Amino acid sequence: MLLGLSLSLLLFHTAPAMREGPAAQDKGERHLVLAALFGLQWSTLSGVPSGEVTLFVGSSLRPRTGRLGRRWKTALGYAPSLSLGGAERATAFFSWGGDYGILYHRHHLAALGHGGPGDRLYYQFSGGLLMWRSTPNALEAEVRLGVVLGVRRPGRVKGVVGGEARVVAILSGLAFPHFGVFAGLAAF
Repeated sequence: MLLGLSLSLLLFHTAPAMREGPAAQDKGERHLVLAALFGLQWSTLSGVPSGEVTLFVGSSLRPRTGRLGRRWKTALGYAPSLSLGGAERATAFFSWGGDYGILYHRHHLAALGHGGPGDRLYYQFSGGLLMWRSTPNALEAEVRLGVVLGVRRPGRVKGVVGGEARVVAILSGLAFPHFGVFAGLAAF
């Protein structure tokens, strides 16, 4: 009975903050940010594209206001991904000279967010390693720009669609570009 009473009091105590909705989240409180993005990339080294699944797990920073008075929301975190296809295989071949498979994984540190006019601009900047099994194949830097869908819909989960550019620096020192498109869901 005491446990039930304490749980009721806890819920009653936190209920006003929950009733305030998304506006309460913009007051500067930090919260967990998640994103699941699905993409298709092409390399200048291979005509066969690669499919990619990226997950982002991070923490939001306090929203900041730009020169024009618009709010920009940003999160910092970790973005692992899996790629299947020919774009990374060609990169790995030029990096180590071996016959590698078609499944690769990435480990990036990333910053993502949204803002601008009507909170419609999505952005993500990341950098990290491209790996095959436990073998590092390249260093990468990536930029994703897109549009946030469902801005007027209440809630934290929004759809995102856009394009990406990635610079892949193989271990011999050469850098090659990858270009692609992505779509997914993000909980800001």
